[in-house]
Amino acid sequence: MKTRFTSNLLFGIAAAAFLAAPAIADEPAAAPAGPEVKFSGEVEFDAYTGDVINEDIKSHSYASTFDLNVDVKFNEKWSASVQLEADGETTDPTAIYNGAFVQYTHSDKFVVKFGDLTFSEGAFLNYYDYDDPADNAAGMAEHDIRGVELDYSGLVFGIGFGRGDNDNQVCVDEDGEETCVGVAYDLHLAYEFGFGESTLRPFFDYKSYQEPKHNEMHVGFDANLKFDAFAFHFVYGLHADNLSEDSPKATHAILAEPSLDLGTFNVKASVFYAAIDKKDPTVHGEEIPEYFFVYGEPGVRISDAFALGLPLEYHARTLQKDDDVSTFDVGLRAYATPVDGLEITGFAMFDIPVGDDAGDDTALRFGLETVFAF
Repeated sequence: MKTRFTSNLLFGIAAAAFLAAPAIADEPAAAPAGPEVKFSGEVEFDAYTGDVINEDIKSHSYASTFDLNVDVKFNEKWSASVQLEADGETTDPTAIYNGAFVQYTHSDKFVVKFGDLTFSEGAFLNYYDYDDPADNAAGMAEHDIRGVELDYSGLVFGIGFGRGDNDNQVCVDEDGEETCVGVAYDLHLAYEFGFGESTLRPFFDYKSYQEPKHNEMHVGFDANLKFDAFAFHFVYGLHADNLSEDSPKATHAILAEPSLDLGTFNVKASVFYAAIDKKDPTVHGEEIPEYFFVYGEPGVRISDAFALGLPLEYHARTLQKDDDVSTFDVGLRAYATPVDGLEITGFAMFDIPVGDDAGDDTALRFGLETVFAF
């Protein structure tokens, strides 16, 4: 009896295994774990008119921007990122490689990056026309490097070779052929500490062209203060060249940006002044857009998706105090955000000359800006 029971048991197990084999074979094999890849970016396409009142032939202009970020997460410690960018005052800017870096995250307080890095300080936050740190900043417009960055508990240290527009070249003619090599390097240091909802960030940036008496320094601090509905952004930036020499003279930039948000009603403002030596100035491209401007915009939110603002602006329109070409600008801005990630801004602006050399004609211009993120 025991022998028959054992035989039946073995036969049942064998039969069950035989019947289950095809089902197991049909199941797909588990795919090996790989890196996580995430795509994100932003697109902006803008259209503007010229002066529709005084131009005999009506003109228009464009601006277009495309940013694509590809982030790769290998594990909890290692990740990487690469960016592509197309940007220009045209409808078809060329997309180019904009940098890549690898990141090692030791902890929430300690991160190491190496590759293509970008630093900027003291950007304009409230005034819409100067809010791209690639072009303008009270502290320092974007400096691109290929190097290493250490982030430790609010401290940022970066060093590397200048790249792109931040690099400088020396060219040598050898046997009728010109050979050029990059020579600039850049060191960046900042420390950001917070208290409540506010932050204070002192910064320092040194760039060398490896030429006698030829270097560049930016130093200052950026304060963001938040008190319930009221916020205040303040920047001081010193811009200096040829540090061991008396020439050129340093530029001192001060930016104050208060704002008040009460929900339905809000107001934001920017006041900027740059002390620039008249005869011997330090000027870095468009970094300092003009030596003085005042901007204020009260606004009202009509719904969750629509708001209106009344911009009031005074602009010096020059870096030279002797050039009296100032204007007073007033108009209307309409903001539409029908869904998260999509912003549409339309505006109409009167530019009223007030300086003695600004001309006599009041201009009227329109524009439409569309931005979506993904």
